Amino acid sequence: MPSTLRRRHTAAALIAALLLAVPQLASAAQRPITETDLFKFVWTADPRISPDGKQVVYVRVTVNAKKDGYDTALWIVPADGSEPPRPFTSGPEDRSPRWSPDGSRLAFVRSVKTDKDKDDKVSQIFLISTRGGEAVALTDMPQGASDPVWSPDGRTIAFASSANEKDVRKWREKAAKGKTPEAEKAGEKAEEEHESDVRVIARAVYRFNGGGYDDPSRPDHIWAVGVPAAGFTRPPEPKQLTSGSFGENIAFWSPDSSLLYFASDHDQEPYYSAARTDLYAIPASGGEIRQIFSFDGGIDDIALSPDGRRVGFAGGMNPKEDHSYDQPDLFVMDLAPGAKARNLTANYDADVLAGLAADQHAPRGGNPHTVVWSKDGNRLIAAVGERGRVNLKHFEVQTGEVTPVTQGDQEVVSYSATPDGSRLALVISTPTVLGDLFSLEPATGRMVPLVHPNQELFSGLDLTPPEEITYKS
Repeated sequence: MPSTLRRRHTAAALIAALLLAVPQLASAAQRPITETDLFKFVWTADPRISPDGKQVVYVRVTVNAKKDGYDTALWIVPADGSEPPRPFTSGPEDRSPRWSPDGSRLAFVRSVKTDKDKDDKVSQIFLISTRGGEAVALTDMPQGASDPVWSPDGRTIAFASSANEKDVRKWREKAAKGKTPEAEKAGEKAEEEHESDVRVIARAVYRFNGGGYDDPSRPDHIWAVGVPAAGFTRPPEPKQLTSGSFGENIAFWSPDSSLLYFASDHDQEPYYSAARTDLYAIPASGGEIRQIFSFDGGIDDIALSPDGRRVGFAGGMNPKEDHSYDQPDLFVMDLAPGAKARNLTANYDADVLAGLAADQHAPRGGNPHTVVWSKDGNRLIAAVGERGRVNLKHFEVQTGEVTPVTQGDQEVVSYSATPDGSRLALVISTPTVLGDLFSLEPATGRMVPLVHPNQELFSGLDLTPPEEITYKS
């Protein structure tokens, strides 16, 4: 072949090769994010590490098929990262997983229909073996049940329900009469026809974003139900422990499972008053309620020390002077008459148990921040908001000395710990990473990646981390 033709042939081949390569280069290039990418996001919520620290159950949140809401299901993954995550429940509205103390069962909350012909749903508590199988309903409360809390001995689960006396009376009457489902349905329809739809507003704050109208006639009260042996088919009879016009928040059990501690604010319209939190205790079998202490301020989370003699909590004490911002601090307090709360972070300019303001937290499933005690009771771990970041910190109980547990330009969105505080499960997000799940050993700082739910999608997006600018004001 003449040299001129040879050069033309070589040039043509090179051009053809480049043209073939262009689509491949373009497909490999990252693109800007679009509004429709939001439908592909996967969120990781409410990570719960098993008592032995070997597994993590979490809530996986996705946009539903109609793209008008969210589906939630429980997934499970080994805490050492040895296997990929796998589905544990089918969903589509499962949340709030809670390990039994021996790690053999999980309690969780599932939304179920109240009538097969209607879309109305209530939350009920279910139990499932950690080896798998079908979940079984533990409650069938008329207004639903939520916030399950296992007793340390594993025999009882306390929960919250807003069922009032009228709801409970109708519920018990139906059970006592043994009506057929058809008769119950007819009776319910007759009652609905005579029930007024007029809503009387008597409080300044009467509805909540995402929560709908407030119903003062149905405050959350504490109930308890015995946990039956495996193989039960019908929900056991629960016991109502608290009542009245004020609601309660379940906090924790005593180490011997004899008492339930809870917080309550006995103020009809607390939004007009300075925050105040009272801690109470009630016997697990029911009976007289006694006040443990009163804190002049609001409490975000509270945890009992391993010896059962102290509590650690995050909150804000009411200042005596006018102010424009409440900075949450970390407190320790003895469970003894006349004890005073001791502020561990009075000289630490950061927000304890604070998160970042963001719309890309898990929209369902929960993002808990909690106070974690070390096994010896000498240190506390808590999330701290500082300079646009949220990381975990160690706090010495005696001195208040602060040392980092996690570091980086990130937000620790939610986390949980084993009973001895030796291992944690935590969800971490950054400006360009959404909801990665890790396990962490605080003593060594060893962090193991477990789940990267958006890695495939985000690897193809051109996401730019923000630039931090600091200036004197």
